[in-house]
Amino acid sequence: MKIYENKDRKREIQCNYCFHDGHNKRNCPTMRAHWESNSQVHETYDHLSLKGVDVTMFPSHYSRFWGDDDAKRQFRGHWVYMKKRFATNVETKTKKRRKPKCGFCGSTAHNRRNCNKLKNFVHVLKETNKGYRAAFYDKFVEGMGLGAGALVSTYGYDGPCVGLITSFPSDKIMFTNLLRQWSDYHSRMPMSVNQGGSESKINLGCDSFKADIYADGFFDEVGIWKNMYSTWGRISHVVSPAPNRPTKEWFMGQSPCFEWIVKKKNQLELMSQFSHLIKEFYPHNNLRTKLGAKVYDQYYTR
Repeated sequence: MKIYENKDRKREIQCNYCFHDGHNKRNCPTMRAHWESNSQVHETYDHLSLKGVDVTMFPSHYSRFWGDDDAKRQFRGHWVYMKKRFATNVETKTKKRRKPKCGFCGSTAHNRRNCNKLKNFVHVLKETNKGYRAAFYDKFVEGMGLGAGALVSTYGYDGPCVGLITSFPSDKIMFTNLLRQWSDYHSRMPMSVNQGGSESKINLGCDSFKADIYADGFFDEVGIWKNMYSTWGRISHVVSPAPNRPTKEWFMGQSPCFEWIVKKKNQLELMSQFSHLIKEFYPHNNLRTKLGAKVYDQYYTR
């Protein structure tokens, strides 16, 4: 899923004081230098009189409004921040000791490390994913022969065509494939299809298990394939099945790591994203026990 794939990507930050990249206002060397050069100046003074402060420290879009009252107020706001941060006569406040609180379920009796609800939720996600993969295997891999080496009929802007699936990344098949593309929790499963020597990608999109039938055009034929899509078109059916299909035992042995996401997000946020898919694919009848009565009733007994 996107949020997991981007976990190691460094977030780009920009200082809203000097507008240089790589740091924020709290760690701005320009701000500290300006304070040390002008610590005797009160924030109500005109900032244009401050030593070392000029338009060159701001980008062009800000310097155009350097003389406006809004610009002055903005800089004075920075100066108030500097006084609180750097003034020598500022009294140091004793920090209150925070009560321990679980970031996953909200309990004050434990933290994430000792949270049984977190462990149960990881179990629910893994079992839901197994249920989805089992359904995918039965319908598409075993039932229709989808996989690397399968010959498929496609329908795009140029009409019907035949292509060969050259890449079928089964490890990317997750129940989160069915979430909308804009969701941070969406997972892409890109298949590569060779059509007349040209390699294209087809992504497994949302609602692939729902055979919504449209009233016009090729959607009547596509049915459940309608969300295996790309910019050029869609698969309509398998012409010749994959020659070497994996066994279901092997296929079910692959499972993504959900332990990371429960350390970053709380249960209610994850339920808001996954609840409908958990309900559809969780293969056991103990969901209320695993989720807890309060959470289960909130999402499934309305």
